[in-house]
Amino acid sequence: MNDLRQALSWGTAVMLTVCCCGAALLAQSRSDGVDGSLTALTAELRQLRVAVEELGRSQTQTQALAVYLSVQQSRIVQVANRLDAAQKDVDSATLRSQDVETRLANLTDELPRATEPQRRAALQDGIRGMKAEQRHLDLELQQARGRESELSQGMQLEVSRWNDLISRLEQLISK
Repeated sequence: MNDLRQALSWGTAVMLTVCCCGAALLAQSRSDGVDGSLTALTAELRQLRVAVEELGRSQTQTQALAVYLSVQQSRIVQVANRLDAAQKDVDSATLRSQDVETRLANLTDELPRATEPQRRAALQDGIRGMKAEQRHLDLELQQARGRESELSQGMQLEVSRWNDLISRLEQLISK
């Protein structure tokens, strides 16, 4: 940034020197139009200064937006990673829940065929344990889905912010 300003300052100084030298040569060669050409030269230098200042402001705004875009991109990546992890948690909890449902169904199907009291008691204990595990997994799955939903909404918000920044950058560029 400082290098750019220094280069612009040097460029302006060189342009000013060239213009002044040109003005001096014109003044030596034409003594009748000195006032008009100096006025035009002064006006042109003012326009040049305004253009350079405007360019500096525009570049500063563009650089600031580039920094904001970089930060926003990092946010999107972070939220996307957390969302992926939450989706994996949902998938894992779903698979475990289905496994417990299958085992519970097998135990329930086997119960009527068990004739020995010890076997029936073991199956009933197994069914109670599976039902408790199923409730636990249902709660875990519900929490995982809640996190996934929350992160999905957060991702939409971050993408919306990203799009707003892109829009602002496009507006700045089109000026």
